[in-house]
Amino acid sequence: MDYIKSKLKETREAIDKKDYKTALENCNEIVQYDDQNFMIHLFLGVSNFNLNNLAAAEKSYIAALKIQNSPVPLRGLLELYNKTNENDKLSNTLKELIPLTTDKQKKKELVFRLIEISYFLKDYKTTIDLISPILFENEKSSDDGENDSESSKIDRIKLLEKFEDANYQYYLNTLKTKIDEKLREKNIPIVDYSKLHVLGAIQHTPEQKQERDKIEFELNKSLINNFNLKVYEELLTKINLNILTNEQMIRIYTHFIQILIGKRRIYSNEENKDEEKQKQLYKEIYENCERMNEMLSTPIYSLENLINLLEEEFNFNDDDDDEDDDQESKNNNELYEKINEISNILTNKYANRGLGWIGLGFYKVFKLKDYSEQSKQLIEKGFSNSGSTESLLGYLALSKWYLKVENHERVRDIVKKSMIVYEQKQRSVGGANYFNNIFIKLQLILVESLSFNCNFELASSLLESLINKFPIHFNYLTFSQSKLNFYSIKDYKKSKELFQLIINNNQNNNQNNNQNKKIIELSKIYLIWIDILLKESKESLIKSKDNLKEIIELNGETANNYLNYYVYGLVLMELNKIENNNNNDNNNDNCSFIIQQFLKSAKLNSNHSDTFAKLGTLYKMIGQKERSKKCYQKSLQLDILNGEAGFELGEIYAESGQTSLVMSLYKEITDFCLSAKQIKRFPINVIKCSWAFYRLAIYQMDNKDIHNSVVSLLNAIKGEPLNESYWRTLAEAYRRQFKYVAALKSLKKAEEILDNENRIATDINFQIATLSKTLGLYDDAINEYDRVLKQLENNVPSLKGKAECLLQLSIEQYKFRNFRQSLIHLELAESSIKIALEKENNFHSLWRLYADISSYFLNLPNNNNNNSNSNNNNNYDYLIEKSKQSSNAYFNCVRIHSNSHSLQDLSIGYYNQYIIFKNYLKQQGKQQQEKNLKVTKEETENLLKSSIKCVVEALNLSPSDPMLWNLLGVVLMDKFPAQSQHALIRSIQLDSSKSEPYNNLTLLYFEYGFIEQSDKSLMIAKNNNIDSVISWSLQGLINEVKSSNKNINNNNNNDNNNNNSTGREDYNYIDNALESSPIGQGLLGYGITSLLEGYSETSYSVLYKYVELNPNSIEGNNSLALVYSHQNDYENSEKYFKSALNLLSNSSNSSKTIIKNNDNDNESKITLNNNNSSCSIGSILFSDKPLNDGIEFSNDEKLKYVKINLSRTQYYLGKFDEALETIKPYITTTQTTEPSLSNSILFELVSLIYCKLNKLNESIDAMKKSISQIPKSLETATIRKQNLLFTLAKIQYTCNNNNNSGKKQQIDTIVKTLEAIITIDKRFYKSWYYLAAIYIDCGKNDLAKNVLIKLQTTVEQLESNSYLLLSKIHLLNNEIEEARKQLQKLIHLFPLEPIGWTSLADLEMKYFINNSNSNSNSENNDPCNLPLSLLNHSLNKKQSQEYSGMGQLSVGPDHKVLQPPTIKELEIIAKANLYDLQSPWTKCLDNAIVIIKRIIHSNPLSTTNNNIQPWVHLQNLLYWRSLYTDNKEDWESTKSCWNVVQYLLTKTTTTTTTITEEFKFQQILIELEFKLALSITSEGDSGTTDDIAEFDKLISNYQKQTNYTNEKKSVLLSLEAKKFLKQGDKVKALSILKDALKLEPNSIPIYHNLCDIYQSNDQLDASLLCLNRSLLVLKQQTTNNNNYNNNNNNGLILTTISKIIRIYCIQKKFKDSLKLLEENLNNNNYLDNPVIKLLKGILIIGSSKLTNNNLKQFTNDMKNALNLLEESSTINSKLSLTNFYSAVVQFNLKNFSLSDILLQKELNLTPSLSLQINSLQEKIKQFTK
Repeated sequence: MDYIKSKLKETREAIDKKDYKTALENCNEIVQYDDQNFMIHLFLGVSNFNLNNLAAAEKSYIAALKIQNSPVPLRGLLELYNKTNENDKLSNTLKELIPLTTDKQKKKELVFRLIEISYFLKDYKTTIDLISPILFENEKSSDDGENDSESSKIDRIKLLEKFEDANYQYYLNTLKTKIDEKLREKNIPIVDYSKLHVLGAIQHTPEQKQERDKIEFELNKSLINNFNLKVYEELLTKINLNILTNEQMIRIYTHFIQILIGKRRIYSNEENKDEEKQKQLYKEIYENCERMNEMLSTPIYSLENLINLLEEEFNFNDDDDDEDDDQESKNNNELYEKINEISNILTNKYANRGLGWIGLGFYKVFKLKDYSEQSKQLIEKGFSNSGSTESLLGYLALSKWYLKVENHERVRDIVKKSMIVYEQKQRSVGGANYFNNIFIKLQLILVESLSFNCNFELASSLLESLINKFPIHFNYLTFSQSKLNFYSIKDYKKSKELFQLIINNNQNNNQNNNQNKKIIELSKIYLIWIDILLKESKESLIKSKDNLKEIIELNGETANNYLNYYVYGLVLMELNKIENNNNNDNNNDNCSFIIQQFLKSAKLNSNHSDTFAKLGTLYKMIGQKERSKKCYQKSLQLDILNGEAGFELGEIYAESGQTSLVMSLYKEITDFCLSAKQIKRFPINVIKCSWAFYRLAIYQMDNKDIHNSVVSLLNAIKGEPLNESYWRTLAEAYRRQFKYVAALKSLKKAEEILDNENRIATDINFQIATLSKTLGLYDDAINEYDRVLKQLENNVPSLKGKAECLLQLSIEQYKFRNFRQSLIHLELAESSIKIALEKENNFHSLWRLYADISSYFLNLPNNNNNNSNSNNNNNYDYLIEKSKQSSNAYFNCVRIHSNSHSLQDLSIGYYNQYIIFKNYLKQQGKQQQEKNLKVTKEETENLLKSSIKCVVEALNLSPSDPMLWNLLGVVLMDKFPAQSQHALIRSIQLDSSKSEPYNNLTLLYFEYGFIEQSDKSLMIAKNNNIDSVISWSLQGLINEVKSSNKNINNNNNNDNNNNNSTGREDYNYIDNALESSPIGQGLLGYGITSLLEGYSETSYSVLYKYVELNPNSIEGNNSLALVYSHQNDYENSEKYFKSALNLLSNSSNSSKTIIKNNDNDNESKITLNNNNSSCSIGSILFSDKPLNDGIEFSNDEKLKYVKINLSRTQYYLGKFDEALETIKPYITTTQTTEPSLSNSILFELVSLIYCKLNKLNESIDAMKKSISQIPKSLETATIRKQNLLFTLAKIQYTCNNNNNSGKKQQIDTIVKTLEAIITIDKRFYKSWYYLAAIYIDCGKNDLAKNVLIKLQTTVEQLESNSYLLLSKIHLLNNEIEEARKQLQKLIHLFPLEPIGWTSLADLEMKYFINNSNSNSNSENNDPCNLPLSLLNHSLNKKQSQEYSGMGQLSVGPDHKVLQPPTIKELEIIAKANLYDLQSPWTKCLDNAIVIIKRIIHSNPLSTTNNNIQPWVHLQNLLYWRSLYTDNKEDWESTKSCWNVVQYLLTKTTTTTTTITEEFKFQQILIELEFKLALSITSEGDSGTTDDIAEFDKLISNYQKQTNYTNEKKSVLLSLEAKKFLKQGDKVKALSILKDALKLEPNSIPIYHNLCDIYQSNDQLDASLLCLNRSLLVLKQQTTNNNNYNNNNNNGLILTTISKIIRIYCIQKKFKDSLKLLEENLNNNNYLDNPVIKLLKGILIIGSSKLTNNNLKQFTNDMKNALNLLEESSTINSKLSLTNFYSAVVQFNLKNFSLSDILLQKELNLTPSLSLQINSLQEKIKQFTK
């Protein structure tokens, strides 16, 4: 013990000397002997503390404290915790120390210290408990007169400040805690409102919100009353500003005001509602906010709170009425000023706070009526800043602003948002009605917006809901609803009921405030106005007049009284109208008085349109038209849709002959109605201005603008659908557009409207009948004609129309062999036309119809079944009568109006009568004498003569009518066969395309026994019309005669020959007639006509035949050469042009017509690198003379035209020098002549030839001459000028590329040329495209893009090329997605154009295919599906305009046949097949190879055109297949194709495939590969020594190349190593590969080759090392590569990881494998990759082992593996191993049948797995047994 005491003494002394190290050593020594000694632990604590061993010190102090509860160690701990800032421990230490402290002063200090720490730690309960006794003692001591010093007062205020804040914070925490407890009790989730914006955050339902508000109110009610407000009275004095900081004072004031707001909320609840208390607390809050402003220099809280309080004072009176002087308006004005004042202070001091800006914007909108953009910007700026999201004033002002600028979509959005804020604020004040006025105003704004957009039903229901919700505002809201019905819905009766309801309600409730009085007065005015509109009685109007007079006298001339004067004027007008109708005069004195009333109204309100419209009408009544016009103009200026003003002003303009003003007025009104801003009001606006649309339509129809007239009429009908005039006019417009069905429907609608109104309009019935007849609706037409005839008896047009319909019905019945019905209709038609002729017998059309009807009787068969002579006689009597009747009618037609057509009809009538008479005489001649016959032979002969005479007279009038010559041939056939033949041949000469004259000629020859000539003529007839029934009937007749002739004996033949010998002699020239000049010229004309009409195949067959028959025909050779030129056979074309030229040179003089090809539409096809088949030059010979039946040219002119044709053909053949030499004589001779189209074409051809000869300046000069030679009189001059200017721009650009000097200036010249084209016609699309292409070539992509965007905005009807070219510009700018959008627009706008689908497919292939691979899903399991489907679209849309076959003469330019896909499309399909994952790789390669072979086979001339690209593609594909299969036959194919490519490379001088060093090296590699493969097969069989030596020699030579990079050298070394591998020398191969790796250390293939060799040697670690190194290199390359697509590396990474996993699986490291997959392939590039899913599934299967304890885990693993394998199979159903491992899983899950099915699938896909599959199948069989 003495030892311990002595050591303690030494320790104390050491501590006193501050030798804490010694003290610590002593204590550590003695504590081992006495660890319960208080002093030892105390000294240990002191020593460790001073030596900064704080943890040890703390431990020692606590140990001392446990031994003895003394304040000393507590003080040590206090000092220690002060140093370590451990406030929690410090607080606990103080709490223990204070009770042990006896010194009052020290204890007080400790207490204050504890207060500070507790306050800092937010332990508000402790803070309050500590402060309360101190404050209480201070109050007591102050009452005793103690502690009155200044310092003690300051301390008290500071302590009181902490107490206040702690008390308030404790209140908030307690409230939250209790609310949360209650919510938990009721199973309501606790929501963090600060995180509501977070996606997926928990939110309360409306019911839960309501329940939470209720809980909060009840708890707050009990807590908020516990506040001692005296604390705030003591704190909130100006004196304390010197003690407390400004921030502290603001906080105290804020708490105080919040407490007052909380108390006010209690009294706003329905249970404790006390309006007096609410008003008192509102006043107290407002005053404290103002006092806070005054005391603390306007802080944010008080200013914003004042604005929020002023929200409650808003009144929703009509703020648009500036002159209101009622109390509500004054209150609102004061409110606006207060808000403005506070907002100005707020924005000046706190610009980042939003409420001030909102206040300023609100003031501008509501007070200043400023609806400028600045007002909106102020409000939006407020909302964008803090502290303003719950400002109803802001939403109110913003909705009002959008309403005034007519942005009604935004109005609805703003009101919708404001309703959310309103509900929040309502909940915050306990459901009090503080914000009802703003709510009502917002709803009224929404009502106004809905009304503007014609959504009256919703607007009305919204008002009704407001009336029900706020009955206190019944009058105001009902008045709004009344005005809605009055002005917008036009339901005057409903409006009248509502206005009357307002008046009655006022009488019952006696509401006498100013606003209500104003509403009552206006309601009375509106009731009078409605009475006028509803045409009330005169007595009622007089009474209304007196009432209005009283109101006007009472109110005086105030701004609001304008409506009184206006309605008063209306009443006076109506009364004046009634008196004038009774007296039949116009009282000008009354009008003047009425005008005065309207003038007073206009003076009080100059913005009321109707007032000026009425003034205009009154001035018009008293004859002051100029004043009237000005009033109407003013009215329309205020309201363009004022119907009265617009209509009357149009009448004034029309009366004065100002048609253009009328049109512009109607156009202005209708344009306003159709404008974008008014589009939603169209349903109501069109009702107001339907008359304007109607009037405009009439003017447009008169100006032949029928389309726009129809549009205007349809709009007019939308306004007044029951106006029959509109429908009638629409029918007329449709009729003028030849839309007869639409016209008929319109007329029937007009008829329906008239029928509903019991009105009759015969003209409509007649029009309907006429249209029905035109459309073939004969029954309907007859019914309508009968309706007309019922009203207008014997109306000639109706009788004629009815007869025509009956005739057509008869014809239809005859076609269906219904002869009885046909006769009935015919008799009715005859009856109708006879009645018409009785009334009007001088109408040509009536007689002709009567004749046609009579003639048709002759077609009907005899109805008598009895064959007796009497019946036959009766039938002939009938026929004779009708034929005479027909001839007489035709004769009357000629009598009234003689022309070729009427004479032709009369001739046919006489001829028909002649045939009937002739047959009658033939039948009756044997039975009776001639004198007993009804007709004589002389009469019959005279009929024939009359027929001939009529047709001859017709021919004199129309000598070139082929049908008249044909008729003459028929008429002459019986009596004058020679003349008949000549007439028919003349008909053929005039028109050789018809079959009728050939058929008649056939009959003529057949009748006289010339069967062979009949056959020839009939053959041409059938060629002209292969469907002719007559031709085939004749053919059958001729064949029958031919067959019967064989059975006639020789004697009969001789007799026949004798009998017909004379006839044969007369017609021995018939053989020559068919093949001689007339027929030959007919063939030539037919061929030329076919060529000009576009029937190239028909033209070829005809002209080729003609030239064979007439080889010396200049015209034939020239025309046939043109046909060859059209067919792109320029060699034959040149041949026949030269033949024609030789014939012309040998000909002395010629005056026959030479054909000129008029293919003017092909001018646009000229290109500088012209591979097109046609162009404007040379495909045509032009003349400056009009083309009639033929053009006479001199020999020199013919030479010129043929030489131009020949030159053009030589140009296409590439014989440019010869082409120039051919036309050289005409270049100089035509320069001085007048402008002509032929000269223009000549210089154009010269320009193109010079361009090909690279004489570009001469080419440009020649093209300019070509342009100058265009004659102005030419119809197509503008089009031709555009085409030539475009060609000039191309030549200039070629010149620019060849000349670098002055390049910019030349570009400017080209741009000016193209802009000149665009100025002529903006729709000349090629100029836009070429201009964009020039900018692209100059590197100005933005300018090119601007050109195309300008095109799209300038021209309405765009071509697909604009979108295609714009997409290519986006690609140049690497804007891939924008390019894709342009192509998507293209295919949507032009779905039938294949170029869009092809281009989009190509884009998808290049940029998006791999992304779709990585992001594929089960719905789109083919990553190449999109490009392939796009290509299918492309191929389905392709059609050709011209048939390419031979011999089909009927094929014309409208014939469409499918066209094969282009080379470009086939190449894309081949590429798409390579990406196809749904098929095995070999199958994909085979598909691609087939397509490339198709390209080569279908385009055998591609190599002659220097295009060897298809062969290169085929070589590459065969090479890839050979690498994959390592099959000898495949390598042989590769070798053969490689040889072809080498041959083509040596043969062609230029090639589209750029022969780069890379391309050459690729060819070397392919050569080495197939030589190696063919020298050493995959089975290891070596070829001959010579083969291997050749390979060694080749690779040795290539390795010696000095210009090869290390990469190429390493590839060659790899090939050499491959040779040694094939020979089995792995050591040598390894050595060479290592050498290659030194040259190219980042070569992935070399690493993989090394890996394979190591793996085959079972050196798995070495193999892993190579693969890991490969993976590292790939990751580095991927990181450094920022290209748009990096999919090649992704594929290599996947392959490398798969190989690593394979080795891990061999080593049973399944977990390492899964970890590797997760680390490297867990991103979007591999997320849905089928191989990854397959690997994961395999690894799960391999890592799962079934034991007795893990059955459940094993089953889950198997199911997870199966899901992955099924997903992999869904994405790629052809992936090897997927089905096999799925079968393994099903086997493990004991689903043996499914397992067997999956194994069969795998065997079909991967036959190489047959061993493993058979093994598993054996196991299945064992288990199933």
